[in-house]
Amino acid sequence: MSPYFDYEFDAPICHHDVGSERYRYTVVYLPEDHAKALPLDDFPRLRISGEVNDCPFEAALTPVSGVWYILFSKKTLRQIDAKVGDLVMVRYRIADQDAVEVPELLAAALNKSKKMKRLWDQQTPGKQRALAYRVATAKRPETQDKRVAEVFDVLQGRRDLRGNKISP
Repeated sequence: MSPYFDYEFDAPICHHDVGSERYRYTVVYLPEDHAKALPLDDFPRLRISGEVNDCPFEAALTPVSGVWYILFSKKTLRQIDAKVGDLVMVRYRIADQDAVEVPELLAAALNKSKKMKRLWDQQTPGKQRALAYRVATAKRPETQDKRVAEVFDVLQGRRDLRGNKISP
């Protein structure tokens, strides 16, 4: 085992269908012995970081009907040249559950306003991650600026996490 990772296993990439809309995810299911060894009672969506076939990833273990899975994006599958049914090697460690990677633009905007920084600090790490992700996934500078403004609206209770306006 790698000195950088505490856990490793081989497993096939599977489809996991969710909900009546039939969303189809590509996942790797966590082995039962790993689930028993992890603090999943305290952290049902335990954050981990690791590698799948030597490609870095960060994820939250997702629970469903007593088992957990790791969701892999199409981009990650392309990077490792894998598809559903292929066996992959997953190595991981438990990540800092409170860590939030804040995009530079959002961090700068928060630091310009004591009120916004205070409201940000009052949010849970999960909500902070969701808001940071919204800004980080914008490609164009004007979209990034628009999303920073949306984050400020969320912090002030004017929008929900999806960016929809909340009526008073």
